[in-house]
Amino acid sequence: MIKRWLRTIGICVLAAGATACSTIDSLEPTDSGITLEVNNKPYAEVWKSSVNAMSTNLAIVEMDKRAGVIKSEAPAGMATWGEVVGLFITPATKTSDRYTIHIVSKTRSTYQLTGQNWAPSVAARIQADLDIE
Repeated sequence: MIKRWLRTIGICVLAAGATACSTIDSLEPTDSGITLEVNNKPYAEVWKSSVNAMSTNLAIVEMDKRAGVIKSEAPAGMATWGEVVGLFITPATKTSDRYTIHIVSKTRSTYQLTGQNWAPSVAARIQADLDIE
């Protein structure tokens, strides 16, 4: 009886942990994060700066230049389970005078107490590289 009860609790804990995870696929441009406005820069320059920022201390997992999407992850460490970071550029066209870059950072688990919000550092790299405020 006690074994059955412990097994049931164990399965519930595992199920709760599995459903509370953030993955690369869970990153959406509508998630809260940091938004930058870039004016009078070509898309190629905005894209290159974004790739550089998303690959500094992060591993790029997914990249689609035509869609304006870059997704990276930070590895797990001694005090963290890792984080996932998404960058979304709109519009994803070469013929615009203004681009919006939205950066989202999530911890791997809802229950994760430690971890880094990567959005500010990615945004700062892009701002420095493109010389924007």
